[in-house]
Formats: sequence, C-alpha cells, structure tokens
Amino acid sequence: MPFHNNYADGSPRPLLRGWLHGMGALTFIPLVYMNWNDIPTPATPAMIAICCVFVFSSLVHLVPWKSEKFLEALTRVDKSCILAVCVTSFMAPQLLESEACKPDFSYSLATVAIPVTMSIIGVLCGLGPVVFASCGIAFASIFWFYGLQVDDSEFFYCSVGCLVLYGLGLSLYAGQVGGHKSFWGYHEWMHLIVTLGIAVNTRGVFVLSSYTDEICSTGSIVAESATQAGLFDDLLWLGIQ
Repeated sequence: MPFHNNYADGSPRPLLRGWLHGMGALTFIPLVYMNWNDIPTPATPAMIAICCVFVFSSLVHLVPWKSEKFLEALTRVDKSCILAVCVTSFMAPQLLESEACKPDFSYSLATVAIPVTMSIIGVLCGLGPVVFASCGIAFASIFWFYGLQVDDSEFFYCSVGCLVLYGLGLSLYAGQVGGHKSFWGYHEWMHLIVTLGIAVNTRGVFVLSSYTDEICSTGSIVAESATQAGLFDDLLWLGIQ
C-alpha cells in the first residue's frame, strides 16, 4: 500500500515519503495511551494534537487515495493539525494550577487562540504556508512571558529549539528546496526536522507543566526537575534528553 509513486492529483510521491510519521504514529500513540494518567493536564491537549499530526500525515502520504478532492481535504486537515499543536502548546499555561504562572486570559486569547484559530480556518479554506505566521506571534508572546522572565535555561533552549526546527521545516516546505526526488527529498527532510521539533516541543510543554507559584513569583527555578523524567523518556522514543 505505501509504495505508490503518484498521488491522486498526479504529483510524484518519493518512495520513503510518510514512513517517518507512520512509524511515529505506531510508536507515539501507544505510549501516550499507556501513560495517559501520568501526563500532566497542561500537556494533554498538545499530546493529542501531536498524535493527530502523525495519524493524518500518515494517511495523506501512505494511502494511495483515488479521489483528488478527498486527498486535498485530508491534506488541509493534516496541515491544520500542526497549527493545533501550536495553539494547544501555547495555551497550555491556562491549564496550570498556579495562578502566578498563568498569563492573563485575554492576553493568551489575543496573541495565541484567536490568531492561530484564524490560521486553522485559513488552512482548511486552502490558504498557503503564510498562515503559519500566527504561530510566530504565539511563540513571541509565550517566550516573552516565560523565556525571558523565568530563569529556566531548559525552557529557554526548548523555545529556541522549537523556533529553529519548525522554522527550518516550514522554509523547506515553502521553498521546496532541492525539488522532488525519487526516494528522499525536501519534504522528507521537512518531516524529519518537524519530528525533531515535536520532540523538543514535547519537552517544553512538560517543563512548563511543572511550573508553580514559587517558580513564577520568584522568577527562578528552585523546585526539583521540571519534567516527569520517566514518562518523558518513554514518550520521546528518539532519545532526545
């Protein structure tokens, strides 16, 4: 089934396209399911969105759909899942128990929820990669609130890592660098880089989920490790620490 050479619209499909996210779906989803009760509440929506990314990307690239219209609709849903990871990650602070660590709700609404939701609608309507700029706005708002005001180098580097990896992946996708290849091309590199971005994204959300009143009121990390290490090691099968 995953060995077709062309999509329903006639565009070429490299032989290895979609395999990475297919393996991600088969690995990440069972781990999330088995550890469901241990995932901190702020991280839960982002974990669901990441599962959706792997599932819909796999469906788009590994199944030889015959209907061009259906494939286009599925592709739009796939792209919207990436934006769903964005909005669930950056709205995660609103689910923290610590009131001191929550940005004002209207602030999150204006800089995260509304811009990214509008982008999701735009993607579903067929707009291009420019809609992903809303995630830049969301990133800037959360990075300013935590990355520059809380003395936590781990969250800082997770934030920068997400920016670099997701930005590079989007650039490869938008620019189609190197064109189409028979086995592995720009799209496959984009999938690899975005998967690494998802790994760093997961780490960052878990770090954020541990924030307490003491951390946010003093501006420094004085608590124990910012992640539930055992669960995180299970979820990140890539071995990124």
